[in-house]
Amino acid sequence: MDIFASAVLELLRDKELAYADPSERAIVARLAILLQCKYPGWSLDLEWSRRENVIKRLRYGLSDEELIGKDAIVPDLIVHHVGKRENLLVVEVKKVTNTDYEGDIWKLKGMTEQAGAYGYSVGLHLVVDVTAGTAPQCDVYVDAELDEDLTEWMQGRLKAPA
Repeated sequence: MDIFASAVLELLRDKELAYADPSERAIVARLAILLQCKYPGWSLDLEWSRRENVIKRLRYGLSDEELIGKDAIVPDLIVHHVGKRENLLVVEVKKVTNTDYEGDIWKLKGMTEQAGAYGYSVGLHLVVDVTAGTAPQCDVYVDAELDEDLTEWMQGRLKAPA
């Protein structure tokens, strides 16, 4: 998680990003560039919507009726081994101006549930304010639950001086 925190701190120091205040998608793309090659042997992908030839769907906490018509899940950023159920990190990013977190949290819980279809080791819900150069929130999910200790550590790390 220190690798991720270091990349976020670098992202938040980016003056061009602060000036432009781009969309969440552009912020995630810049974060991916900063993370590239930091997880040797793993694939780092953006908006990966498939598992092999099947569109990713998430059943977590849904009844059969609720599952009907549910959109595919498209995580912002993942670190995984393609074609295997070896999934390290799933990240959802929000700008501080977008407070619609419910879907992201549901996705992170479902994707980190070890008994579930994906079993990511860690899920991160990162809220950034690129114009201020801060990350006011970064919640960490492990096995479908908010991990308070890791969340506290991550939030402390992201407030560390640059």
